Amino acid sequence: MKNNKIITLVKMTVKPEFMDAVLAHAREARQIIQAEEGTESFTLTTKVETPNTLVLFAVYKSKEAYDWHLEQDYLKAFFSFLEGKLTRKPKVDFLEEI
Repeated sequence: MKNNKIITLVKMTVKPEFMDAVLAHAREARQIIQAEEGTESFTLTTKVETPNTLVLFAVYKSKEAYDWHLEQDYLKAFFSFLEGKLTRKPKVDFLEEI
């Protein structure tokens, strides 16, 4: 039986000169996202081999919860803050629990 959870793995490579500022904003966003009713899990990490690569793993209870998350002003503000600070567009993979 398939569940309705939305599971995402997001990778974003930050320009080294912006890493401290991006991490500070990402940590603030993490606290808010973890408190969202529809968020089951949200983990913020960096890659060991390339520490300026952020990797976010998130599990949302449903597509509705994920869609609601994407519409929040704090998330939009975070993405706006990231403009010009990444080496490329973030890569988002959608995963399925088995």
